[in-house]
Amino acid sequence: MTQSEIPASFFSLPDLYRSLYRLRRFEETVLDNFPRGLFYGTTHTYLGQEANAVGVLTPLQPSDIVFSNHRCHGHFLAYGGDMRALFAELMGKVTGVCGGRGGSQHLHWQNFYSNGILGGTVPIATGMALAEKIKGTGAVAIVFIGDGALGEGTVYESLNMASLWGAPILFVVENNRIAQTTPIDRALAGDIPARFTAFGIPACELDTSDVTEILPAARTLLHEIRTTQTPRGLILHTCRFAPHSKGDDTRPEDEVARMREMRDPVRILESRLDFSARLEIEKAVDDEVQALFEQAVNDPTPSVDLQSSIRNIQYSITPAKTATVLDSLNSALHRTFAADPRVHLIGEDILDPYGGAFKVTRGLSTQFPERVHTSPIAEAGIVGVATGMALRGLLPVVEIMFGDFTTLIADQLINHAAKFRGMYNDQVRVPLVVRTPMGGRRGYGATHSQTLEKHFLGAPGLRVLAPTALGDPGALLEHAILHDPDPVLFVENKLLYLAKLHTPDSLPDFSLTPRPPLPRGEGEEGEYPAYQLRLRDAPPASVTIAAYGYMAELARQAMLKLAYDEEIFAELVVPTQLSPFEMEPVLASVRRTGRLLAVEEGTFTLGWGAEIVARAAEALGPGLKVARRVAAREEPIPAARALEEATLPGVGDIVDAVKKMI
Repeated sequence: MTQSEIPASFFSLPDLYRSLYRLRRFEETVLDNFPRGLFYGTTHTYLGQEANAVGVLTPLQPSDIVFSNHRCHGHFLAYGGDMRALFAELMGKVTGVCGGRGGSQHLHWQNFYSNGILGGTVPIATGMALAEKIKGTGAVAIVFIGDGALGEGTVYESLNMASLWGAPILFVVENNRIAQTTPIDRALAGDIPARFTAFGIPACELDTSDVTEILPAARTLLHEIRTTQTPRGLILHTCRFAPHSKGDDTRPEDEVARMREMRDPVRILESRLDFSARLEIEKAVDDEVQALFEQAVNDPTPSVDLQSSIRNIQYSITPAKTATVLDSLNSALHRTFAADPRVHLIGEDILDPYGGAFKVTRGLSTQFPERVHTSPIAEAGIVGVATGMALRGLLPVVEIMFGDFTTLIADQLINHAAKFRGMYNDQVRVPLVVRTPMGGRRGYGATHSQTLEKHFLGAPGLRVLAPTALGDPGALLEHAILHDPDPVLFVENKLLYLAKLHTPDSLPDFSLTPRPPLPRGEGEEGEYPAYQLRLRDAPPASVTIAAYGYMAELARQAMLKLAYDEEIFAELVVPTQLSPFEMEPVLASVRRTGRLLAVEEGTFTLGWGAEIVARAAEALGPGLKVARRVAAREEPIPAARALEEATLPGVGDIVDAVKKMI
């Protein structure tokens, strides 16, 4: 469509010029003042690409969603974001878009989001689009990526799912022909439109810096997406005038000069304006930008009062009425689906009659077919999609078939889902639950038998839960899905699925105490519960054992063996929440016993047990007489039963460790 074919009422050349010039002056002001130390961190300016943001975002409707990347300033301002708040955010001021927590790359305001992880935002935006489609709002999502992101696998996982599931989303590729310092011909094989065609997604390709050519194309694509509720692609071949960030431009100066001469979107439009009208616009924008910059300079900085972005959760203990851990979890999923239509399930091979690799999801697709989404083999992609759904008000549950595959979703959990609440200054919630079976002793070998949750325990904003056969693990899952506002990694040990649930009546040798939620500060609630086991009518314990998941069951067996064979008595503390971890149940026991044994199925080095022992030593000092750890050997888990048993910790290892302590 040429300029002459665009209805005159659709845009005003002076308004478009003002938008372009405003973006230009903001970025120039940032670069000019960085040497003064007024801005903190880094910045990735949008100089040269302004026509893309203005052209694509001008036709937006208020309910539409925009997800941007590290080069997000132009997108934010074209979306309608407050310039003073953006200046303030880059300066780390309390008046910033995210109160100074996000900085240059991490912005959230109304329906605008950005994150600096290359490619990882694409499945999230896809999930947002699907959420709006499910809710019937008619909103469209737009996600901006650069040519560098086309090397990321999650992009193609997202294109596949967007096409399969009909996501109303516009994928915008801003091809400035160079990733940080690597030209596109050294990093990208094939052509870009073919990437969309391969997934059945129609795409438009433009090689222009003229906003009056980009705008009608974007308007047409957005209309098609709204009408068909299916995805589209827009490839914009563009030019970046400035370095990737502040000083990392390796291109020859004459090459950049030619770009500025031939492809400057501001110059292209200014030639069509009356000279005096253009000067009036520029004077008004210059004054506005300078005034907003000076106001931001004088804004206050945040007080140093960092609070955890993850909140404490009240959890009520419900007596178990089902036979096994598997039954309990399956029943809980059915209850949550019945209780709240916002609950959706995504995973691989979860449809009936198969019902998932370990049958936890059986029956759900039969009873709730519209809310159970069988997915491609794309672990990172489906967690990203679920994160987007959670950000837009749904309650997604993801099943990762084996815990070993959580390495594939680490980026989505750690760099996206867990960070959004904190870096967006508590403006959003991500009520996402990722369930996964973990652990060995099934002969599955090195890549399907690991216990990997320790790699997630230090991620701020992410809660890690591990149910046991104590109490009602289904109630734990139900609460996490319906009531926890933060992302949860729900770790289910494989050997516990068929384990009978323990209650006080089913453990005649033990006194089982479900520790109630701990009191917190005013307005806050307690953590998920911990359990404490002692032998009935036994002498005072001389050692505390801390264990979770299936290792808690082995520790219980070791307690019996120690008592009857060695007359050594122990207390067992079993937490259900591994992170953030509440030490008080462990400390209360160690104050009585003076000894601590931490038991886990993961490898020995830098594990959960090391953290527990370190915290106990710091808290108790001389009150902790001796501490030890039991964990797996530092080697890949073999498939052969005898070798696997030798690699993983067992009852005998726990007994031997306690005897050495005594």
